[in-house]
Amino acid sequence: MNNLDFDNMTIDQLTVALDLDEEEWELLESIENDEWVSISNEKEEINRLRQMAIADRSRQKIEINLSMQDTNKIYDLAEQFQKPVSNLAQEIIHRYLGGELIEKM
Repeated sequence: MNNLDFDNMTIDQLTVALDLDEEEWELLESIENDEWVSISNEKEEINRLRQMAIADRSRQKIEINLSMQDTNKIYDLAEQFQKPVSNLAQEIIHRYLGGELIEKM
């Protein structure tokens, strides 16, 4: 890539010269089309995004207490399916919330 004049290249030429994948190409095209704007208060925006990330992260972790009977069943199932206990518990909850598992009547 020595001696390439990036300032005078078209987007297609840049894509080839930089070996861009589709996502990178779309980003470059977006920048070249002036679809990006500067933010007025960078520190405020960084703080806002940081707070959003903290709030999102705190929603991802849930601690629950289970009876010994339920805990034993989950461990037995995890062993049977050869899966880590946490993965199996996550899958059970995900499937229940998605309507795939229903309570027996």
